Amino acid sequence: MERNRQSILVTGATGYIGSEVIVELCRLYGDTVRVRALARRGSDPAHLGTLPVDIVYGDLLDPVSLFDACDGVDIVFHCAGLVAYSANYRHRLYEINVTGTANLVNACLYHGVERLVHTSSVAAVGVSGTMEPANETTPFKEWQHRIAYMESKHLSEMEGMRGIAEGLDVVFVNPGVVLGLPSNSGQSLNSTTRAVRNIYRGKIPLHPSGGISIVDITDVAAAHLAAWKKGRTGSRYLVTAGNYSFRELFTMIGALSGSRYRGAVQAAPFVEQAAGAAGELYAALSGRKPYITIESMRLAGRFLFYNNRLSIEELGMSYRPAEETLKAVVAV
Repeated sequence: MERNRQSILVTGATGYIGSEVIVELCRLYGDTVRVRALARRGSDPAHLGTLPVDIVYGDLLDPVSLFDACDGVDIVFHCAGLVAYSANYRHRLYEINVTGTANLVNACLYHGVERLVHTSSVAAVGVSGTMEPANETTPFKEWQHRIAYMESKHLSEMEGMRGIAEGLDVVFVNPGVVLGLPSNSGQSLNSTTRAVRNIYRGKIPLHPSGGISIVDITDVAAAHLAAWKKGRTGSRYLVTAGNYSFRELFTMIGALSGSRYRGAVQAAPFVEQAAGAAGELYAALSGRKPYITIESMRLAGRFLFYNNRLSIEELGMSYRPAEETLKAVVAV
């Protein structure tokens, strides 16, 4: 029985997406798979303790640790990465998202891994420049190279494509803005989910002028498993439940039972820019990772909409309505 079990490695196992992928693997496949959870030294994998997984320690910037982690592995879910919309993080973003992916691709090639499912992002894909949703083939724009996170995720995909050219089977999952309650109660919420709660509590009086594409965390995990089983080599799959202007999102949150939201004013461009600068200044003074930044506010003024048709047609995805996700987030 042990020899027939597929061995699966999940990088970023203690993170928001990685831990949800592990939960879904254990739920759907049980003891037919053996899950190896890659965590960095210093991270806390305690919330994975109730799951039948093997914890291994390593780092994307330590090639030897990745070679050890991939030994005997059939499938790799590459969920590790850094999200930061700040030019101050450009070097670190390149290190983790690009060099780290290159190191993992090399380890997969060396050990003959059957398939690498790469957690990418809609940020790696081009945008339409209008309210028309982009698709998987929309060209990456010149201005996007000036957004450090977007460029790093785009280049990360290039490392995956390099792996394909060298014989590795790679498929890309490109989630929109992810939010929702993790299945594992020990996993912390991400910043977007916390922002939804603050809007619900009436703490955010301004909304940006653009729009985003959102998706529930449980759907993101389901898309990873579907990409493993059904995805075409080299294909991207945009994973999103729907596209909403910030005005629409704030209104939806305000309509939820018990909401203290009483309306928000659309921020003028100079206010968005000032908020981004203030966020970066606060981060510099406090030593904390910034949430509101100059780059994030520039993007918040655009309509970053994406088409999910390919994920529905080829992966069989059925997305949880945004209203359900928002309701669940504020109910706890």
